[in-house]
Amino acid sequence: MSARARFALIAHVALIALGLSAGVADAQAPAPSEVAKGMAGAWEISNAARDKTCPVTFKLDAAGGGFKLDLDPACGAAFPSLRDVAHWAMGPNDAVRLFDSKGAIILDFMEVEAHMFEAERKGEGLFFMRTQAAIQAATVTADQLFGEWILLKEFEKPLCKLTLSNATAGTESYKLTVKPGCDASIAGIGLSIWRLDRDELVLTGPGGAWRFSESDTTTWERIPPSTDPLLLMRQ
Repeated sequence: MSARARFALIAHVALIALGLSAGVADAQAPAPSEVAKGMAGAWEISNAARDKTCPVTFKLDAAGGGFKLDLDPACGAAFPSLRDVAHWAMGPNDAVRLFDSKGAIILDFMEVEAHMFEAERKGEGLFFMRTQAAIQAATVTADQLFGEWILLKEFEKPLCKLTLSNATAGTESYKLTVKPGCDASIAGIGLSIWRLDRDELVLTGPGGAWRFSESDTTTWERIPPSTDPLLLMRQ
């Protein structure tokens, strides 16, 4: 056989091998289920306090026996274990699993309520995952809190009436006005400024700062919780 013929034969065999390889890869690529299709898009992974977050985008392009994803560059700093995540896939009972390049599970998320997933990693605690759209919709903004409010103990008469104004008092802070007749236990703090600190409402004065967590759209409860809760309610 001439050198030209041998070269042509080798090239032909290489093309066949390449085609077979592509066919195997296609056969291993999972077809996305309807549930997987519903996961495609922008999500956020966080810890319980949500002081550490990781934006992630789930895609439906095949990768490593699962699907591709995009992790924000900051994810590795917030959660070192996420540096090894290479792809994602659906698991039993519609679990959402994140895998490393060797196929080991990094996180195994289960849906605990609509569009809210939870996973636990030994030594690192709980992880939560929600869509970025849901987080944005649930985020309280300052303009939603402008207006008249009352402070009261649960099931008791109001202790103080105050106004959360839109007059600025520094960066991302606003003036707070306490109405006459405020109970001495509150008047002594001299509340004069309010601001939002992530998901918490902070009232501040010379006597200290009080933090509140949202219970519903009209009620906030002072934190940490106690057996004698102090509530802030919209009038």
